[in-house]
This record gives sequence, structure tokens and C-alpha cells, in this order.
Amino acid sequence: MRFDPQLRARTPELREAIGRFTQYLIAQEDKLGLRSRARKDEDLRKFTIAVEAVACNLLMQCLLREAAALAVPLDNNMMWGANRYRNPVYGQHFLGLLDLLERLKLLKRDTTGYRFSKAAKAPSLFKTVTYLRERFPRVTPASFRREQEPEILVLKSGRDDDGNATLINYSESQKTTTLRRQVQRINDWLLDADIELTGPRAAARLGKEGEIIAPYRRTLRRTFNNKSWQQGGRLSGGFWMTMPRKDRFRQIRIHGKPVADVDYEQLFPRLAYARARAPQPIGDLYDVTGDRTGRDGWKLLLNALLFTRGPLRRWPRDCSPLLPGLNLKEALALLRQKHEPIAGLFETGIGFELMFAESQLLIAVVTHLFESGIPALPLHDAVLVPRPDAAAAKAAMEYAFCSSTAQPRAFVKIDYGL
Repeated sequence: MRFDPQLRARTPELREAIGRFTQYLIAQEDKLGLRSRARKDEDLRKFTIAVEAVACNLLMQCLLREAAALAVPLDNNMMWGANRYRNPVYGQHFLGLLDLLERLKLLKRDTTGYRFSKAAKAPSLFKTVTYLRERFPRVTPASFRREQEPEILVLKSGRDDDGNATLINYSESQKTTTLRRQVQRINDWLLDADIELTGPRAAARLGKEGEIIAPYRRTLRRTFNNKSWQQGGRLSGGFWMTMPRKDRFRQIRIHGKPVADVDYEQLFPRLAYARARAPQPIGDLYDVTGDRTGRDGWKLLLNALLFTRGPLRRWPRDCSPLLPGLNLKEALALLRQKHEPIAGLFETGIGFELMFAESQLLIAVVTHLFESGIPALPLHDAVLVPRPDAAAAKAAMEYAFCSSTAQPRAFVKIDYGL
């Protein structure tokens, strides 16, 4: 389970218990001689919210259906990173709190490390102990709420040789103000929307990236890449984004109704065709051989060609086994033949620009739907809406694509998960 610094108590009973626990910890610091003087007001405020965040995460950990340790990032960048993104939960007071909980035997650390996705890792794992749980009332996922991120507009550098990207501490401008206002407006709508999960309420579930799947995780942030406001820009952070696809249909309810997934078909290559001012082909653009064999491999290879800058000299990760009997040179030749109108865009690094175009489409669609009274949960190239509103969402997505690309036709499908 990934540590969530924004997790807070929602119920009065839990808030009161956390208040008593905070006073207990301060008293224990004095008893152990860990502080020579009382904290200043600002330091006390930071310590207090750190206690609340840690306590809520540990209590949520106890609710998980599956056994999972708490993955906490303790690196210097997270504790003392760029000012714009610095979370007040983190800092020396946070590290001191963890050490205190360990000393009081209320927390157990496992330093073997844990990777919760290919691109992110936490160096330390923590597990709660029975003594800690006994200090708090019985909780369910409904006992918690989540504060919005300190910064919902994120700018990252390009990835280094190890695949890591750093946060850019940018200056405010009219551009960033406009972009932030767009995301905040969507967040306000999401917070007011009637969104719930069906199933047992006493247990919490983990998403594929170690994040809790719960309705309180519904605000979004937008991340841009390569130090540019015209590259990337995808929305992230919503609980539905890390749910298995089948679970979205089975468990998400909007206004009490099951959802439909309204999806752009092969959006990335279709945006490339629009950029090349070429007509949109009919059919599945990832079906290179015409019999749908190796479709996932062709998809990986095509997207790699759109993102890489310079000649592609090796197979993308996990791609070669999906295209058996072909070497890379042969596969590239077939792909260039299939998509000759956009072959000139291959290996130009245009992928992040296409991702920006994708994100702009989704921002426009979700904004239009909410303004029309239709709640919509954005995915990268799709939206989840109540089933009765699927046709209206499809029409909105078709209009957004055609109007932004000057293409006469859009390819959008509806999946009801039946």
C-alpha cells in the first residue's frame, strides 16, 4: 500500500482519537527526553498533520482485504524537494515521528524495500501493530477523507538514463493559472458528484499501483513532461484509474447507476494521422497483419516509434515475444508499410505532443459533460459515465475530436461491460 500523505480523518470520533494520540506522543517525547523545548506553533501544526496522516494510513492498512505493508518514500527529494510540491506532512518532523512510533513499539519497519510500479519505488516498508489499533475506534473506508494535493499542476523534466524524472519548480504565469483552473474546476465537480463503490464497506482494496480504491480518492492532478506545457498533460489520481477494468463496471455507481466506458479507438495513432493531415483509416490500426495476431505487440511497437527520438535499435520491453517469428527490422518494415501516411512521424519523439493533444481532448470532453449535467470520470482516452448517458458522451467525444483535429470522422466505442 502506497503511503498517502493527504489522508485525513473524516468522522468526529476518529478526529478526537487522533487528537488524544497526538498528545500522548508529545508526552512520550518529553518522558524520553527527545525534546528540550516545546514546538513553535508552525512546527506543532506540521507535527499534528503528520500524526493524522500516518495514523490514518496505518488504520487503512488494517482494513485491506489483502496483506500489504505500507510503502513510505523517505528519500531526500520527497522530504525536502522543490518548494512548489513540498508536502507539509513530510520533513524532519515526519522522520522523527516514524522513529518515535518505532521506539514506542507502535510501528514495525522492514527495510527490504518495495517497488509498487515500474517507475516508482519506496525504500521502506512499515507495518502496524495491535497496540496501535487499540488506541482508535473501529473504522471503515468511510471514516476517512482526502485533502487535495498541495499542487495539482505538475511539471517534470525528461527521464534520465535510469528512467527517473525530476520535479520542476516552475514560476507562475497566465498559462499555469489557466491550466490549474481547468483541473480545479473538474475537481470541484468530482467532489460534488454522487459516486460510490458497491460491495462490502468494511474492507479496503488496493489498485494496481498500490493506491487505495475508495470514493474519497476522486480529485485529480495533471502532469506535464520534458519541461514543457505542451507535452504530456495527462490527468491522474482518481481511484477508478487503477481499478481493474472489469471491476469498474461491477462496482462503480454514478447517481446510483452502473457505468459505461466510452472510449476513443486507437487514439494515439489517429492523432498522428490528424497531425500528418492524412485521412483516418477504417478498422483497427493495431491489426497490422489483418488477422489480429500479435495486436498487443504491434501496439507496443507503434507507440514506441511515436515516442522514441532517433532510430529504434531494440525491441520495446515485452514486445518481441508478442511478435514471434519476426526480427525488429522486419517488424518495423511491416509497420511502416501499414502506416505509410504517418511513417514520417516515427522516431521524431512526437509522442508526448500527441499525449498533450489527448489530454486536451479529455479536458474538453469532461468539462462539456459536467456542464451538461453528466458526471464523467476521465481515463487517458476514455470517460466513465452513467449508462443512460453513454450516447451523449459518445457524441461529445466525436465532436471534440473532429473540431480539434479538423478530421471529418471520429472513432468512438461504448462498452457496457456486459
